[in-house]
Amino acid sequence: MWAEKIFPQKPYNVNRLFRRLNMDPLQCVDDHNQILKVPLIIQQEKGVYSVQFIGTDEQPCFEISGKDVSKRDEVVTRINQMFDFQMDTPSIYSTLRKTNIHSLVDDYIGMPIICEPDVYSALLKNIVHQQLNMKFAYTLTYRFVTHYGTKMDDVWFYPNPEIVSKLKIDELRELQFSKRKAEYVIGIAEKMLSGDLDLEKLYTQTNNEVYDEMLPIRGVGPWTVECVLLFGLGRKDILPAGDVGIQNALMKWYQLPTKPSKEEVLAYKKKWSPYSSYVSMYLWESLSG
Repeated sequence: MWAEKIFPQKPYNVNRLFRRLNMDPLQCVDDHNQILKVPLIIQQEKGVYSVQFIGTDEQPCFEISGKDVSKRDEVVTRINQMFDFQMDTPSIYSTLRKTNIHSLVDDYIGMPIICEPDVYSALLKNIVHQQLNMKFAYTLTYRFVTHYGTKMDDVWFYPNPEIVSKLKIDELRELQFSKRKAEYVIGIAEKMLSGDLDLEKLYTQTNNEVYDEMLPIRGVGPWTVECVLLFGLGRKDILPAGDVGIQNALMKWYQLPTKPSKEEVLAYKKKWSPYSSYVSMYLWESLSG
């Protein structure tokens, strides 16, 4: 066994981290002991790793632990990225506090960007979530993963491309996938197996390069690419302009008579660079309190 302590800069909003994770039934969260179980594939091997909050508001601290010491460095790097433990809170605050959303920043500062374990699960999840309300979106991903994925130590892993590529459209239709969405998910798995889609190289690409790589894929539009950039790659300057939740939150926040257009959202985004991803998180969170 090994363990390593991580000390994020304060404020780091642990309560909002756990609240957000609890929205997803696939997450394995122990609220009482403030422990998360995280599924990671490291060196092509599945493993479940523990992340426990052991700090205070004044000195945030998480302990990451696992069994295989040889995987320690990569696990710590991945979990740092997943939960934004390197978040530069002072810079985010000083930049956004000067904008026209300073009161929103005051309410939600310290809320991290929360990523999926890898780009593959982020892509599949956001394909499934397209044009669905959040409650049913989480229900549908839960059905998909628990039907075809792998369970280890009470934690679910998404089904790998080999499994997904062999699924029949009618099987996914039985889970309440639309025909088109079933085709998209299966098609992505087939592209990965054929070598036409290499998700690993997205980690080193610029945002524009990721757009160019992904937009030609059937079933992937700007919203899906933005969600992969945000929740798969942890990019800091992403505001999904076509997201209904973002539009509703902006309408509510600015007391607008109608939802802002994509162009209007992008105009707002310029004011919040290079930290618009955090504004995205704050706006989504503002819809639920």
